[in-house]
Amino acid sequence: MDTPALALARQRAAANLPERLTWGPLTLSVTDLNRAAAFWTDVIGFVRRPERGPGLALGTPDRTLVVLAPGATSPVTKGYAGMYHVAFGMPSQAEFSRRMQRFVDLGVPFSPVDHLMSKAIYLDDPDGHGIEIAYETPERFGRFSDAGGRFTMFDAVGRPHSGRERLDVVAELASADNTDPARPLHRDATVAHLHLHVPALDPSLGWFESLGFARNLNLPDFGMADMGAGAPYTHRLAMNLWAGPGARPAPANSARLLSYRLDAADAEIFVAAKARLTEIPGSDVLTGTDPAGVIVTLALRAAEQQKEDAA
Repeated sequence: MDTPALALARQRAAANLPERLTWGPLTLSVTDLNRAAAFWTDVIGFVRRPERGPGLALGTPDRTLVVLAPGATSPVTKGYAGMYHVAFGMPSQAEFSRRMQRFVDLGVPFSPVDHLMSKAIYLDDPDGHGIEIAYETPERFGRFSDAGGRFTMFDAVGRPHSGRERLDVVAELASADNTDPARPLHRDATVAHLHLHVPALDPSLGWFESLGFARNLNLPDFGMADMGAGAPYTHRLAMNLWAGPGARPAPANSARLLSYRLDAADAEIFVAAKARLTEIPGSDVLTGTDPAGVIVTLALRAAEQQKEDAA
């Protein structure tokens, strides 16, 4: 079973091109900024970033990954469109295992899942924002299959997997030996993917396709779909109906995803996205509202790099 996302990954690799889209920072509203900051730094391992502005910028020594914005008066409210979880990608097995060891040391509850294309640790922040710590392992993946109407993943040697199996925690923790779990996140950690609650799958797939994402899986019986951006890891964006078909945006007073940024590698992707987004005058930045009711900005990656170099 081939998908447009897998085909795009092959094309980009053959031409030695980067992914068409990458994730910039996202902004989350919280009920207690001090409590949230303590969790995201002490538990997740972020460091404070120098950006000035409303909220608290956090990330690695090199990049901002999340901004915590005060103002929410209630935790994440279930049953609404918006963020299901955000995944932060670890650059190595050792870094993934080190994060897991940190959660064990602190007694923080987490769920370890083997998605075959990646390994995942799921947990929530104090406001109920879903967080995934991910280590991408596309080399373990072989193919998708929907034979007989049943979705299955096969690994690189042909063995079937559900993609939702439990990780062997003991085996994962072995890779954390001789590391310091209390140290901050590795400087190469990234925003790996975003998973959204949306009101409907097909219109959402079409909307994000116009921004440059390529369709990967569409599993209507499971109420979920995902999309790639040109890497062998084809789960850069996911969406589901688990908040209910027709789900409305979350209440303004609840903790929620307020905004996120995407960076485009190709000028043609940026130009095509103007059909969906509005250009901010005098900039290489587009903005709009996605199908989940969240503010999105799209920037040309080259322009963003020039700004960072000038700074």
